[in-house]
Amino acid sequence: MRNKWKQIGQKIAAHVLAFTCIASGLSVGSAIPATAQEKTAFSDTSGHWASREIAAAVTSGLVRGFPDGTFRPDQSITQEEFLAIVERIIPSYPGRNKAQLEQTSYMARVKGRWSEGTYLHLLSAGIMASGNPGDSLDRLEGARIMLAALGQQSEGEKYRATKSQFFPDLPVENTQAVMIAYPAYKLGMMTGYPDGTFRPKEKVSRAQAVVLASRLKDKIAELFPGDVSEDERRKMANTVANFVKDALETQKIRRFDELVGYVQERNLPVSEKFLQEHFSFLKYELYDPARMPQFNELIYYARIGRDKYRMTVQYYGGEGMGSMDRTFYLSSADSRTFRLIGKDE
Repeated sequence: MRNKWKQIGQKIAAHVLAFTCIASGLSVGSAIPATAQEKTAFSDTSGHWASREIAAAVTSGLVRGFPDGTFRPDQSITQEEFLAIVERIIPSYPGRNKAQLEQTSYMARVKGRWSEGTYLHLLSAGIMASGNPGDSLDRLEGARIMLAALGQQSEGEKYRATKSQFFPDLPVENTQAVMIAYPAYKLGMMTGYPDGTFRPKEKVSRAQAVVLASRLKDKIAELFPGDVSEDERRKMANTVANFVKDALETQKIRRFDELVGYVQERNLPVSEKFLQEHFSFLKYELYDPARMPQFNELIYYARIGRDKYRMTVQYYGGEGMGSMDRTFYLSSADSRTFRLIGKDE
């Protein structure tokens, strides 16, 4: 995978390679402002294997440094520090009602910490840490957070019952770990070691976190290239959101056959395959509003054909469902009116 950050780093003079330091979320007041850092040569990155990536991250404003002039590249990064880096990389979004999210048990663990705002903002998108904010980040947790940041955690379902063992230290019986590590590996977000192991519990260093952030940024650009205009994005989101709101909230439809009939009677621009992909649960279960996004969360857009578009929403499904992602497919011949279609239509 083409690493844009490495290209940036290659253009930076050798003395700049020392300019860097970790990430965002050091305790309040401990990080050096970026403007000052650009004029400071840090003592512990020259000759380090990740010096170019670190330099690029500092130049882009992604990370900052310590007052003593060090980067501490081999020191473990914490979960809250890594989340702060991720927040800087992903696209902006308005988010859900903060007052409601603040009352969740998840937010209780960060109340009063410097990272509280980051946790609250990312919670709308279901990008959540599983441990305490000051815990060291391990490789499996880093993979899980990055999958959520990409809206790709549902890719793990492909490996739920797999018999293929990718790594000798990750048995297929460990379903939850496999559903995180395998898609992260397949997407190129996390690689194995030369001895073939994954080492899921190994701590992630600050230098490694910068490299992971670089991969995340590149993967977002690869999966969701900027070829969808702002007007198209707005119309795509409104088309899906308005249909969901009308059918489930205004009409209060609670049966799948009733939903199909509603679409057919009104000749709505919605295919039955779309309904099958997103509403088949109505055949077996009661409707839970948490199943569907509110469309003010993290949304990625891509044009995947001449008249075909993809919209991925990464969102919080409540304390019962946690982090979720849902991908919608749409078609449009004029980029103004959209039809809701199935994945393979």
